[in-house]
Amino acid sequence: MFENASNIISDASKLDYDYVPENLTDREGQMSSLEVLFRPLAQHGRSCTAFLTGSVGTGKTVTAKRFCRDMSDYCRNRGRPIEVLFINCRNRNSEAAVILQMIRFFDPGYPDRGFSVEEMARVLRNHLMDNNRSMVIVLDEVDVLIRKGTVDIVYQLTRFSDGAEHSARVSLILISQEPVYDYMDEASVSSFRRSNVVRFDRYTREELLRIVTARAQEALYPGRITDDALALIADNSADYGDARMAIELLDRAANIAEGDDRGEVDVEHVRAAKAMIYSTVSESKLVSLDVNRKVSLLAVARAIKTNLNINMSAAEKTYAVVCEEYGVAARKHTQFWTYIQDLEKAGFLRTVVRNDGNGRTTLISLPDIPSKVLAAKMEAILDREMSREVDPDEM
Repeated sequence: MFENASNIISDASKLDYDYVPENLTDREGQMSSLEVLFRPLAQHGRSCTAFLTGSVGTGKTVTAKRFCRDMSDYCRNRGRPIEVLFINCRNRNSEAAVILQMIRFFDPGYPDRGFSVEEMARVLRNHLMDNNRSMVIVLDEVDVLIRKGTVDIVYQLTRFSDGAEHSARVSLILISQEPVYDYMDEASVSSFRRSNVVRFDRYTREELLRIVTARAQEALYPGRITDDALALIADNSADYGDARMAIELLDRAANIAEGDDRGEVDVEHVRAAKAMIYSTVSESKLVSLDVNRKVSLLAVARAIKTNLNINMSAAEKTYAVVCEEYGVAARKHTQFWTYIQDLEKAGFLRTVVRNDGNGRTTLISLPDIPSKVLAAKMEAILDREMSREVDPDEM
């Protein structure tokens, strides 16, 4: 078990969610915004704040990590080193847990019991005041914490730099999938500043393709994934604009490809990965189709094979063969097109209209399940149903 050497994946760590690439894809604008917001810290040691917001998988956390790493390098090279502490508030989902992790940055042996939040906050403040370096604290998924009404820690952290002769030089970055100002009191909102928001839009299909291509170049051996496989990963992730989904599909597809002898990741591996992770295709949904849509879906599965997509003409030719095989009357083009549209609405396939130089053509793809698996499922269902119709015991 596990003895065979990998011939697809060269560095699995590059597929981890926590991996921070040297070059971020399509997040230059957000990096520039953070540079503007934190220039007072980098150049003058003044405390700064920022609020990063956007949907899941839009690059908020990786951008914050990349930015903090670059800023830390800049400051160290100029003799003003800073410290950075990342805290995930989904894992540390109470004010006490967050403060405890901050204290343990300075005192790893600090006990986790026996002290109130107020006592812990005083200990934290003393550590921060005694710290000779500026510090950036990043609270990731902070909405989990703030929705519970726990906003005092945000207020305190932004006020640690105020008032005292030896003030704590604390900068704060909040990361959230949704705006959190509605959950914060006026004092916290005022101290944090509404103008310091950096927004992360969902990735486009083209951006996701660039992301997954770059990650494949880092994680896989050269030439071990087809362009069609990369394109299908981008297509599957585009509905959500989610880079995490794209990387997860790449990871799972590459591991599936390790198990066969094709020597590369192709579209069938991506379909298998999608079926394992995010599939909308179920046995019950397949069974619920009427016979005309069943044979249409089987025709698409047989025709597409390991191709990224097929045109309507290829699908229709196979449809005629499948109809003859199962004794179903083949419908004309307009009705077959209706079947394809219905199957797309149900999530079984996708269509896109392209101009191929000779005019517009409709391309059909299977994003959610390997063509061989789907064909086998449909054949089993149709064989079972057709055998019932001619069961001699019922004649």
